Amino acid sequence: MAVCLCIALFPGSAAGGQGLDVSGRKAIDSVKKSLPVTASMEERFEYFNDFIVNLKDDRKPVCRNEQGTVKKDRILVCDVVVELNQGMKMPQERIRLRKIIYNTLKEYNTFKEPSDLHEIRRILKEKIKISLNNFISDEIIKDVYFTKFMLL
Repeated sequence: MAVCLCIALFPGSAAGGQGLDVSGRKAIDSVKKSLPVTASMEERFEYFNDFIVNLKDDRKPVCRNEQGTVKKDRILVCDVVVELNQGMKMPQERIRLRKIIYNTLKEYNTFKEPSDLHEIRRILKEKIKISLNNFISDEIIKDVYFTKFMLL
């Protein structure tokens, strides 16, 4: 029966692993320097998820059936992400901000606007940005994105 004993030596591992070689210190320093950048990137985005908006059709009826008039209502399901300008912070009134986004989505009449989905998204993003910046009274919002957008 043969027994094999392997010993691995790591540079700077003496003294209970407290010492680091130059390349190890550089690696840790670079990680530390990158952490504040990552944290500030996360702080620049605010997420408002799970909007479900019933969009009523104010136009004339599309068709009539035996039960009466049929209108073509739509449902909008979306998630909104707001990008803040550099160094800005979003107010803590998340419920109020969410209501502003919801009302902006609800007030937008997709029936009178272009039927192109990309154009509807562009218009909604701009209206949300304007509504939030007007409420905050400052140009905090840089851009608005949809991570989920379904118009049913």
